[in-house]
Amino acid sequence: MNIQAMRRRRAGLTLIEAMVVVAIVGILAAVAVPQLQQLLANQRVKGAARSIADAFLLARTEAIRTGNAHIVFLSPGSPAAGDVTGNPLGTDPSTGAVWPALVLDDGAPGAWNCTIDSGEPSLTVPAARGVSWGFALSGGTRAPGDETPSGDPSLGVTFEDPAGTPVTWVMFRGDGIPVSFDVGCNPGTFGSGSGAVYVTNGRRDYAVVLTALGGVRVHAWESGAGTWTD
Repeated sequence: MNIQAMRRRRAGLTLIEAMVVVAIVGILAAVAVPQLQQLLANQRVKGAARSIADAFLLARTEAIRTGNAHIVFLSPGSPAAGDVTGNPLGTDPSTGAVWPALVLDDGAPGAWNCTIDSGEPSLTVPAARGVSWGFALSGGTRAPGDETPSGDPSLGVTFEDPAGTPVTWVMFRGDGIPVSFDVGCNPGTFGSGSGAVYVTNGRRDYAVVLTALGGVRVHAWESGAGTWTD
């Protein structure tokens, strides 16, 4: 090899070497990109579950702070569920997706009506892309603490009204205790507001359980163990 050829060799990659590098990068991308996409999808469903949990905790905290009834409305189903009169929770103007949950300050004891009225303070939970209500892997197994008799995890929500009819809402009294209520806005007894929310992205199932005293736990389904874990 003459000196000029050696200089060209040292100056950069040959065409074959460049093709090999491109092929290696392509292989790594083909492996890494799907894994990254799945990781992001799993983070979104986990974040969605924790957002629901935060909505319960916010409602409880604000109920104690203000003494007002705070209601968490949830929107599973098609068409999406709304308040007791069918008023929808509304949609995210940037995506058109229905808000999964809405926290409503419904006023002082005796003044509430369990409907989403104009001017009432509220906070919405944003929808997460690729996340749906219900389960994909758990087979309907209830999460620990979800003991509502007629609740159906496949619907995504297992709350009930005082008569045991499935509903998509729960009220926090001024003392922070969750109670059920019916379409007439008649509240249930102490601790009647326990229930759970189930969400999935098809590969991960999460459950958010609200206890009778207002505690909130988030559980993930472990397929290998066949059980819910914290």
